[in-house]
Amino acid sequence: MNASAVTPPSPIPVVTDADITKAEACLGVSFGGLRRQILRSNDSFDVEACPGSGKTTLLVAKLAVLADKWPHSRRGICVLSHTNVARQEIEKKLGGAPVGRRLLAYPHFVGTIHGFVNEFLALPLLRAEGYHVRLIDNDACFDWVKRRLMSWSNKKQLGNLPHKERTLETGIRALVGPGREAHPPRPSGITDDQWTVLLRVKDEAVEKGLWYYADMFAWAERLVRKHATVAEFARWRFPAVFLDETQDTSELQGSLLNRVFPTSACDLRQRFGDSNQAIYDFGQLAATTDPFPADGHRSLPNSQRFGPSIAGKVHSLAPAPPSPLLVGEGPRPNLLSGAIDPAAMPHTIFLFAPDSVQLVLPAFGNLLLEIIPDEILRCEAFLARAIGRVGRSDASDEKAPRHLGDYWKAYEPRVAKLDPRPQYFADYVHFAQSRRLATVDCTQSVKLVVNGIIGLIGIVQPSAIPRAGQTLRWLWQALQVDESSAALLRRILWEWCIELTPIVEQAWAGTIAELKCALRPIIGTKWNGDADAFCEWSMEYAGRAPGQDAERHAEPNCYRFSQNGRHVDINVGTIHSAKGQTHTATLVVESFFKKHDMADVLQWICGEKCGASPQEGKERTERMRLLYTAMTRPSHLLCLAVRRDAIVQDRAKANTRQRLEQLGWTVKDLGAG
Repeated sequence: MNASAVTPPSPIPVVTDADITKAEACLGVSFGGLRRQILRSNDSFDVEACPGSGKTTLLVAKLAVLADKWPHSRRGICVLSHTNVARQEIEKKLGGAPVGRRLLAYPHFVGTIHGFVNEFLALPLLRAEGYHVRLIDNDACFDWVKRRLMSWSNKKQLGNLPHKERTLETGIRALVGPGREAHPPRPSGITDDQWTVLLRVKDEAVEKGLWYYADMFAWAERLVRKHATVAEFARWRFPAVFLDETQDTSELQGSLLNRVFPTSACDLRQRFGDSNQAIYDFGQLAATTDPFPADGHRSLPNSQRFGPSIAGKVHSLAPAPPSPLLVGEGPRPNLLSGAIDPAAMPHTIFLFAPDSVQLVLPAFGNLLLEIIPDEILRCEAFLARAIGRVGRSDASDEKAPRHLGDYWKAYEPRVAKLDPRPQYFADYVHFAQSRRLATVDCTQSVKLVVNGIIGLIGIVQPSAIPRAGQTLRWLWQALQVDESSAALLRRILWEWCIELTPIVEQAWAGTIAELKCALRPIIGTKWNGDADAFCEWSMEYAGRAPGQDAERHAEPNCYRFSQNGRHVDINVGTIHSAKGQTHTATLVVESFFKKHDMADVLQWICGEKCGASPQEGKERTERMRLLYTAMTRPSHLLCLAVRRDAIVQDRAKANTRQRLEQLGWTVKDLGAG
């Protein structure tokens, strides 16, 4: 098909006031002023939206209207996000509505930037050139390469490089490229001989089908460079393009997307985000080729999540404060409205000493029990979260509090991942059972176990796995040739995911033998050392049985505080895990990354400074973004946990507490442990 012969694209459907009224009824919200103008406009522009301004709801409304009026059968709407937030919001807000189902199916695409790059650009070229794909995952690929480098023969050739952990990690992270013949340049600090070993191990990973996310971008760049018309076809295929959480787009992602979907060549391209919440850089360069927001952008500085009491406490932490300053017009009406008064909430700073850090969560729980009645605590709309920057770290004890585990020993950082990729198959089962305990629906539990099974098949018989499509459906179809095998796998999944029969180390070898029998129609008698390693016994993801830990709820990483027969559940997680969420009450805790975050920005918390000047540097600006993102999650109650010595050692000393109280904070000293 010649690009010049493609029929000129039909106009994007026009959005009318009647369409907006219909969307308002579906979503239970109202759009006025600038929000309505954005909904009606089919121009290409950026929307800079403050926390709680309803930008994702606005985007969902726009998508619902366009999908309802969409005239094309082979051309669709493309919605990209750094995370799956856009897809989740569509599923949540539109539920089972027909328009929601249409948006999530062909010809439309709603997913992550990585998902789009993989499906439409990287994987087609990669497979066409004869490469195998078993797994695309940074952590899994990094771990495998590192283990391989530590083998005796490679370790001998690497010399003392294994002892230079950071240099080794730099070398492994640099092993990104579209194929064997296009290796990246050698990083500084690594000799030619050492680089040769690293490249050899990278080739072994490629042979096994293990890839980094950045590998896929390298393949996509190669496709666009070799076949310029691919970008033209992509724009024809998706005449309407929306990007959510655009502030988190890295230069690697932004430069590629700009080649495929530049504003000047798109029928409709609108980007949504908040530059003050750019917290997902992972050390990559921020987007410079197509920076966000672009000139002529629209601004939404009014938050509908929280009221003026919270807005007044957090606006100074925004590195680039919106103009006018952040305005709190919330919280939005919900099941809590009228039951608790947001204006009367005692926003609290808990001061603690290093030996009293484990008093912080109980103090927060006690405060919630004091000010919130039981009927609200049990309400579906109620959510309390304790969040911090670092889940786990290897920092020394004198840096405490270092991470969330210092506040609560039972915190499990790897369980917090929405799509975990454990190293061992047993941990897929452990994690699936933890998820099943926390939910009524067993679907996610089954999917997690099946993901582990597909991973095992990929190790033993990689050519058997289909290149695309639903792997669960393929698995059952592949087993239909032997009904006894299918029945055996159904029984295994029933016991693990429905009855929650625990797996035990003593019987694990027999369990794996049963699984091998169930998979025989697919893998035959094939097996290898990598499969043995994957099926070794592991307890890393094993959760505690109900009743073993009085502070643990069935849901993973849920701390339960009980007092006088009453209790409140507090979800514990990282700031990154809370991105885009709305909580009734949020506790932001101190953690350590090079410095203690709260102590480093205390002058901004006290209101002495506002915004980040260029002199503040990258690290402090990053802290401000993280804390600004964290402190703008709650609709009603905001609390902080700050080390007492950060207040005492402040240059103004006694005046620090006074300044905090003048800003409306209640300051509670938890004393010694």
